[in-house]
Amino acid sequence: MAPFEHAIETLEYARMREIISAYAESTLGRGLAGELAPCTDGDELRRMHAETRELTELLGSTRLPLAGLSDVCSGLEDDDSGGRPLEPEHLYRVVDLLRSGLGVREAFTADAQRYPALFSLAEGVEDLPGLREEIPKVIDLHDGVRSEASQKLSDLRREITSLQEKLRLGATALLKRPDLRKCFQSEGVTLKNDRYLLPVKAEYRSWMKGPVRDRSQSGSTLYIEPEQIVQQGDSLLTLLDSERDEVLRILWDLTRKVRDERVVLRRLQKALAWVDFTAAKASYAAAFGLISPGISDEGVLDLRQARHPYLMWLSRDAGRDFREIDLDSIHARVVPLDLHLGDPAGLLIVTGPNTGGKTVALKTVGLNVLLALSGVPVSAASASIPVYTDLFVDIGDEQSIEQNLSTFSGHLRQLVEILRGATGKSLILLDELGSGTDPLEGAALGTAILDYFRTNEWKAIITTHLGSMKKYAFLHEGVENAAMEFDTESLKPTYRLLMGVPGNSNALAIARRLGVSEEVIVAAEEEISRVEEPTRELISRMEKSSRSVEKERRRAESVRLEVQQDKAEYSRKLAEIDIRRDFLEQEADLEIDRVMRQAREALKPIVDKLKNVPQTHKPMVDELATEVELLLIGTPLGRKREEFARSLRKGDEVRVPKLRGRGKVRKINKSERVLTVVLDGIPTEVGFDDISWIEDSEG
Repeated sequence: MAPFEHAIETLEYARMREIISAYAESTLGRGLAGELAPCTDGDELRRMHAETRELTELLGSTRLPLAGLSDVCSGLEDDDSGGRPLEPEHLYRVVDLLRSGLGVREAFTADAQRYPALFSLAEGVEDLPGLREEIPKVIDLHDGVRSEASQKLSDLRREITSLQEKLRLGATALLKRPDLRKCFQSEGVTLKNDRYLLPVKAEYRSWMKGPVRDRSQSGSTLYIEPEQIVQQGDSLLTLLDSERDEVLRILWDLTRKVRDERVVLRRLQKALAWVDFTAAKASYAAAFGLISPGISDEGVLDLRQARHPYLMWLSRDAGRDFREIDLDSIHARVVPLDLHLGDPAGLLIVTGPNTGGKTVALKTVGLNVLLALSGVPVSAASASIPVYTDLFVDIGDEQSIEQNLSTFSGHLRQLVEILRGATGKSLILLDELGSGTDPLEGAALGTAILDYFRTNEWKAIITTHLGSMKKYAFLHEGVENAAMEFDTESLKPTYRLLMGVPGNSNALAIARRLGVSEEVIVAAEEEISRVEEPTRELISRMEKSSRSVEKERRRAESVRLEVQQDKAEYSRKLAEIDIRRDFLEQEADLEIDRVMRQAREALKPIVDKLKNVPQTHKPMVDELATEVELLLIGTPLGRKREEFARSLRKGDEVRVPKLRGRGKVRKINKSERVLTVVLDGIPTEVGFDDISWIEDSEG
């Protein structure tokens, strides 16, 4: 049996193909959805999930031109001999394919950093601009070959139209002649096989000269082509034949051009089929709030808040469009599970009551694993899926009337397949191990199977009713218990999986609720107390403790999420404060610089006047002028400008705001704090304070 084959037959996988197919826009995408299958290449799986994840996001704001795409490559291998050219509708579908490819490529390459997987996918979406532009010039989607396709065709159609009008008018004129009106069956001209005919009553045949081209079924009406227009009618047929020949020539010309590009078209069609298939997975994921799982090479299976995908589909509101899903309603109906397998425990033994959800739990794990290994998002809050090479499943009643197998024999038959084909990279799901036979022998066989799995380091999830199997995990490393939770107050299963604890079957509690005699129940309880009370008490305490731990874990998870949200909000506000602080600092620097420059401009005339004071006071005036300059240089922007100016070299480019231009430095005089800048070819001397490195600086 091929890998995954039995699991695919058992786990509603075919139904998931149908669901995903419903989200495809074209027959190309639906075809690939119908071929959905697991893959065992980790890199390929990660690529598929990345494409689906990115496309899920992209489709939130972009619609891809994929609707109506179909196979255009069939028939392109034929040659001209004995065949027919491609029909106009087929040729136009080639245009649709090319236009879709162009639209997809533009959408996928618009943001390569945000959508790297889609950017890579776009490399396989080719284009043929020549065909894409030529075919619509020649072909009209509704009218076929355009008259403008060739001069000859244009001339022929003009002649045909003119002659058809003459024939129609000639036939109508005869129809309206008073002397002939009595012989006509109706008042309309009939067009048959491109001939303009008059409906003549059979008894008046002699009144109308011309060949009979047709007759009614009863024979009472003859369709006669009047002899006055027969010659023109023959000319019309000749023109129509010429038109058909020219149309055929044009279609053959386009057909050969399309066939010459069939290799590229085949690649493009395959690429767009993949895009539509991926878009179908993305739309399905968006509708049901699915996630792309992590694909692990470490052999650890981890599922958080996982739900059965097909049960989610069945739980949707059937009255709504399947693209509009009420997730809250679905989540309320389908109970999630948390499960961890592979480190430290490779075997998980699940116990609990009948109808408690054990089988559904196995199917939930199995179907999500199959979908993850097929590149399909899974129904979980988070998931890490190993690259299993096979999934072995023995779930439900395997008896077969045709093969004369009992339930126990059916389970053994599947077990034989597992023992023959499983490896350390397989996942095994066994339902009700050891059931269907004597409990003692079933327990012995079940224990032996667990020993074999453990020795070979196989990964397996096993459900069972047998009490002795519940003790196995306590006695062996690498094995863990889990239980389907049972509400002892309502006497109903909750369908929640509790990791780390074995479960009671609760058979007596259920029997009491269903009305079994109290005398029988008491006798049974006494027998159990005599044989297994210590074990049952231990299990009961552990189950109660596990429920408490699970409740605390959920509360802690809720608190953790709140803390994460608070932390993210704090980080966002802190970033806003940093941006605001930088902005205010820059504003303050600019304001200080502006005020100081205004002060210098106001003081400059006064300082210039003071330079005329007696020589004895001149040192004081020079000191005052120096202090004014130092104050300006000492502002934050002043210091930056000074450092910038003194770092310049000949040939460097600077901006001179007050002259509204840029120029290259020709000469620098650092002692005088001036430099010569060439602006528009003219050397201009400016001060250090008049240059800037900031494009929008005020100076």
